Order: sequence, then structure tokens, then C-alpha cells
Amino acid sequence: MKKFKLTATIAAILFGAIAPARADVPTLQQQLQVVQGRRGLAVEGLQGDVTINGNPAQLGDRVGAGDLVVTGDGAIAILRVDSNIGTVEMAENTILEIRTTSGEAGIAPDQVTVFFVPKGRIRASVARFVSAPLRDTSTAAHPQEIAALHWEGLLADEEDSEQSAEESPFRVETPVTVAGVRGTSFGVNVGPDGKTGVSTIEGTVGAISEGEEVRIEPDNFSVVNPGQSPTSPDFTPPLSGLEIFQVTRLNPRTVRVLGQVDPMDLVYIDNREIATDENGKFDAIADLPASRRLGIVVRGPSVRERHYILPVP
Repeated sequence: MKKFKLTATIAAILFGAIAPARADVPTLQQQLQVVQGRRGLAVEGLQGDVTINGNPAQLGDRVGAGDLVVTGDGAIAILRVDSNIGTVEMAENTILEIRTTSGEAGIAPDQVTVFFVPKGRIRASVARFVSAPLRDTSTAAHPQEIAALHWEGLLADEEDSEQSAEESPFRVETPVTVAGVRGTSFGVNVGPDGKTGVSTIEGTVGAISEGEEVRIEPDNFSVVNPGQSPTSPDFTPPLSGLEIFQVTRLNPRTVRVLGQVDPMDLVYIDNREIATDENGKFDAIADLPASRRLGIVVRGPSVRERHYILPVP
């Protein structure tokens, strides 16, 4: 079988290096207290083309329930949840819908924060939270994924210890499965068909689908394919890998690429997201640029990311 030479570079996603807040932008505290008692998120970092409800985002913008945040090619956005309880970091080509930001602002036990991610990757880091024990899988599964955290001290009493992921006050939903998080840092990515990868950075994640649940410890991942149970947790490789099986010129302007990545990773060819099967294999048709070199990005659910250049014969 013919081998193809790939040039790879590791992309360091350093959110602290993106555009800092300007002196004329109100402070985070001011932004989060514009309306007394109203909860929301503040835009803390921006890079590239980021929109809120179709309009260009600005540092210091405030978003809440019903708002849609979208990152374009090469863009990054950081949103800080009110009361400084955490941040949500959006990678490029990601859609984030804010579904719920209920409850009183400040340190209040009635807060509920729910996000929906139909595509792309986010990483959530939330302070002072811990989840309840993983739920009884004999109950019916929610049709969407929920990455959920419970507030330690305020919610970790005897009654709340039985609370399911769907009832957690901090949730991230995707189209296909359910996960309950125990910890403060985790990543979720969503492919074009809803396939979801969950990776734990700190704490423990319980992923549930089709009535079955798995527990994902730090440095491990699980994948939930549409209509299937979560895969058994496995160690997260330190780098996102790519194997190319075949490259075929279909015509002077079109090329077919067959390859494979780790099952939880997303694949982009020249900024277009490519669907992968349950084993990470893909079969893609791409436009051939004049340079006859395809740019391929492999992106994991947390911070793993690698960029490749594929020369086409």
C-alpha cells in the first residue's frame, strides 16, 4: 500500500494569549451586574470571527438564555459564567446555544446553567463544583448528552446525592447521549452526525446512553455514537494521530481521502468537518487547492490538537 508523507505541527491553544480586555471595556463584575439579579456570561476573550446572534462579538459583551455564540475558522472565544463560577472555552467552528441561566446572580443554590453544543468543541472549567453519584441506569436515558456538575457545599447534601445528571445545575448538552461530571475540567466535542467524545481532565465523568453508563477518570475518554452505548473508557493519547490509507485524484480539482483518527477526535479538511465512524475511519471528498496540499486538523475533546499538511500526487 502506498504511504503518504504528512507534515504535522502541534497547535498550542493558549487562551491566555488571545486579545486582552481593553481599558475602556467595563470590568467583568460590572458586566455581570448590569441588571440586578439577572444571570449570564461575559465575553472575556476573543480571537478571529466570533458572532453573537449573527452580530460581531465584542470583548465585554454579555450573553444569556436564548443567545447563540458561533466561532468561525481560526476563531476562539472565552465566556466567563457570572459569579466567577467558571469559564467556557470555544474552539473554532463551534456553535454554543445558551439555553438556561436561571436563578439569582451571586452565590445562590437555585442557579441552573444549561448549554447546547450541536457541533464543534468546548472545554468547561468550573470552580467549587462536584457531582452527585452516578445515576441508576435502569431509568430512562435523556436523549441528549449532559455534562453536569453539582455545587459543592450548597448542593452536596444527602437529598441531592441522588440527583441525576439531567437535574444538575450546570449542564452541557449535545444531540446524542447523557454524561454527569464529577470534577472541574472536562472537554466535549461533537461531530457532524452528533457523535460525541467526552474527555476528563480533572475529576470523573459519567457518560450514559441507551440505558448504560460508564465512568471516565482523569486522562481517559469515552465516545458515544448515535443510537449506541458509551464506549468503555480508554487512556487519552498525548497527541492526536492521523493515518492516511489512500489518496485518489478523482479529477483535476477533486480528491478522495481515506484515513483514520482516534475515535473521539474531530477531523477537518481545509476547514470542513468530516464525519468519522465508530472506529474513527473516514472517507472524504475534498476540493484540491492549487498548491495540491490539503490542510488537515485533528482535534480532541479537551486540548489535544494537531495540524497536518497532506501533499496530493
